[in-house]
Amino acid sequence: SDLGRVAHTLARALSGVSKKTTERRTTMAAATTTSPEAQKELLLAAGIHQQVGWNWRVDVPLGEFRGVSVDEAGLVVGLDFSEQEELEFDLAVLAPLTSLQVVNFRNCRKATGNIEVFE
Repeated sequence: SDLGRVAHTLARALSGVSKKTTERRTTMAAATTTSPEAQKELLLAAGIHQQVGWNWRVDVPLGEFRGVSVDEAGLVVGLDFSEQEELEFDLAVLAPLTSLQVVNFRNCRKATGNIEVFE
């Protein structure tokens, strides 16, 4: 399934990334975010851009967001947060991005959490 692929992709991307030694687990139902506007709202609400000084805004197309790649339909297919060592976010916030195919979180040492996929 798409969610399974996303979870597998996230797991691969984070292999080798040091994680906080917390036992916190985040569980998310298989909710999906399937419109570009909904995906933009999700990313803006996560606050990732504010932590690293990226100028993501409501009036800017999702495909112009730094670190975000979109497909022909305008849906998020890639995230590149590489080298953002101070970036803190919970992986579960990305679970609804079922169109996500490729991630690069190299050196995102403060990314935490798990994504559980329910099929």
